[in-house]
Amino acid sequence: MINTAIIGVSGFGQVHYNDLVREYQQRRICITGATIINQDEEKEKCDFLKSIGCRLFTDYKQMLEELRGEIDICFIPTGIAMHAPMSIAAMRAGANVYVEKPVAATVQEAAAMRDAELETGKFVAVGYQSMYQPETSKIKQYILDGGIGQVHTLKSYGFWPRNLEYYQRNAWAGKLKCGESWVLDSPFNNALAHYLNLLSFYAGKSFAKPAAITAVQSGLFRAREIASADTAWIKAMTDEAKTILFYVTHGCAERQGPVTIISGQNGEIEYDNTKTVITFKDGTVDEFTSEQGITVRQNVMDALINKLNGGSSFICGLEIASAQTIICNGAYESSTINPVPPEYTKSIEDAKGVPMDVIPGIEEIIMKAFRENRLPDKNDAPWITCGEVIRMTGYRRFNGGKCADNAVQGK
Repeated sequence: MINTAIIGVSGFGQVHYNDLVREYQQRRICITGATIINQDEEKEKCDFLKSIGCRLFTDYKQMLEELRGEIDICFIPTGIAMHAPMSIAAMRAGANVYVEKPVAATVQEAAAMRDAELETGKFVAVGYQSMYQPETSKIKQYILDGGIGQVHTLKSYGFWPRNLEYYQRNAWAGKLKCGESWVLDSPFNNALAHYLNLLSFYAGKSFAKPAAITAVQSGLFRAREIASADTAWIKAMTDEAKTILFYVTHGCAERQGPVTIISGQNGEIEYDNTKTVITFKDGTVDEFTSEQGITVRQNVMDALINKLNGGSSFICGLEIASAQTIICNGAYESSTINPVPPEYTKSIEDAKGVPMDVIPGIEEIIMKAFRENRLPDKNDAPWITCGEVIRMTGYRRFNGGKCADNAVQGK
């Protein structure tokens, strides 16, 4: 039987908690330990965990020390700043790791996690849940088989509104740093990071490899009084001259996307969260649906349990997930975080009456650039600037880039 532990069951941690409870009820795992710092607020979960023999802790280090060698896999659905230190500590205590996305805030943290894998012989799986779905593998293999010819452009857009409560939900939302640790919270390094990760994965030369990123250019903006960006566009180049384009905003009134288009010499692949459509130059079309609902989470758990039992299931490991981190770090190296002038923003209320700041017309700006395979510029709106092109070959350390002056809590 597989012994599991979890650090945190609130916020997105509830998704991981539900996964473990479901697997426990199917008698596929044991839940051996749980670190819950807010046990008074999570009494129902704590009562259930104690009833099945799970040991509860308020300090993850104490849990890992007292359960050293007894945990097969530790689930880490915590804030971005804690992904690397908790994962490394778990591996050194004898556990494999399933850590939420993004893998870490910086490339040096991701490298330290890879070093810990080599040191301990354990693995880290990253919680990009879309990577564990059958349609993802099907698209990647289709590209590698030359189904649409030589791929040249991979692009996504996503408009996901976020209100004031979103930025007040924890100590690091909208921040560049939490204390002394980098967070780099932003739509491309949190809510929509899945889709940037997918682009780098699909651009890779082989099935289990991401693209090698050689250059990054970005435009970073904020409609709200936050330290980081809530609106961004990023261009990344690969060593095979493939272009990755990514456009995201939380400064919008209505949710759209994400939508992705992968263009090749002989056709294109377009997908969203429901289906994939492949259109060939001769006009023929192929189409297949995507997994939905609880099946998505079940696919993740199936892959992890298979691997822990010695199987060969594909997981999103550190090498794949680190490509997104490289692009993210490059984006902050390229551009300052530019406040959108107040005359181009508007304060509204969402359906629940919670305030949110939006950029009227941002959808049209992004969609025009998306169709034309370019980054928005001053011709689209006078407040738009783009950063410099940053060479990423051999990139080893993020020290703040163009956002270093903004990297204080609450700025």
